[in-house]
Amino acid sequence: MSKRITSASNKEIKYLNKLLIKSSFRKKERKFVVEGKREIIMAVENGFKILKLYYNPNIIDVNKFSIEIDCDIIELSDYVYSKISYRKSTEGLIAVYSMRDYLLKLDNTNDNLALVLDGIEKPGNLGAILRTCDAINVSVIILTNHKCDIFNPNVIRSSLGAVFSKLIITMRSDDAYTFFKKNNYSIFSTSSKAEKMYDKVNFEKSCAIVVGSEKKGISDFWKEKCCELIKLPMLGLINSLNVSVSAAIILYEVNRQRNGKKNSFK
Repeated sequence: MSKRITSASNKEIKYLNKLLIKSSFRKKERKFVVEGKREIIMAVENGFKILKLYYNPNIIDVNKFSIEIDCDIIELSDYVYSKISYRKSTEGLIAVYSMRDYLLKLDNTNDNLALVLDGIEKPGNLGAILRTCDAINVSVIILTNHKCDIFNPNVIRSSLGAVFSKLIITMRSDDAYTFFKKNNYSIFSTSSKAEKMYDKVNFEKSCAIVVGSEKKGISDFWKEKCCELIKLPMLGLINSLNVSVSAAIILYEVNRQRNGKKNSFK
């Protein structure tokens, strides 16, 4: 029989809430929390290990869960579950995972695609970008001037679990630049002051796309180090798009060039 928790003041529940709320605590413990069947399955299928599984029997029959579970399974009362559930439409499952370390190692091909997220701050934007990266099959996502924890519950939720399917690495900007130059990547950075439109450059060989923070755009480092600044057309009164939208447009142009009609780049 699984353990049952009925008090929100239970030490395990307090620990869970701390993991949910505090990025510094997640980093210290090297653990994070995932809610929802799809996201929990996605994490397991991509090599993350469940340490504990919590469930509400009034919402889900844990015995019918579609993956093998080799960890402690803990039943929660309605009240306790409501205290740690952060999704409006919940599925009765919450899991604790251990973090993993990634190495920047890519296939030895000439068509790798890297996306550099330079100073992205908002979890919803980061999650949306990761969904696009999964759809386009971006080779690696590199976080520079790191401001947002990828294991923030809102990142996991808004990415629909894509945070687990991609190679995501936090690096210093100069280290990322050194890697790109060593491996013959072209580097394109977005800027409203750029001369060239995003669809007039060649993305067919290995390249890195750099998009910047919601407030400041890309840092001076990437403005100076990139091969070319590119921009999206802005025909109205507003001079910028949401960063997740900008990233999606450019990534789909990369996909179009590599898998669809070729461009003349004139």
